[in-house]
Amino acid sequence: MKKFLFVLIALLTVFAFATGAVAAEKKATAPQAGKVSGTVTAYLAAGQADKSMGMIAVKDAKGKDWSFDLPSDTKIKGAVTKGATATVTYKKEGGKTTATSITVIAVKKPAAPKTK
Repeated sequence: MKKFLFVLIALLTVFAFATGAVAAEKKATAPQAGKVSGTVTAYLAAGQADKSMGMIAVKDAKGKDWSFDLPSDTKIKGAVTKGATATVTYKKEGGKTTATSITVIAVKKPAAPKTK
């Protein structure tokens, strides 16, 4: 009976540690997603042919600098240039912050005065 009780306690202990490790692994691998808008401070396009990673840096309205990896499959809407205003949708996974889409916000130019 003592041997059975010892084996049962050992199995329950192993089970408790295994489920805790699995739960921690699932929690750690859940990617975070977000969106930030601001002024583009740096931009390096991703290489299409060689699949190299690009990067984009944005400064938000509060003055915080954001930096994102830019894979070649990132969806880009508009012309990204330094000084442009853009919204970057990103995911954060495994310590890396990767842009999933970039939308450049067009600045409206003032209308030219009418001449008669």
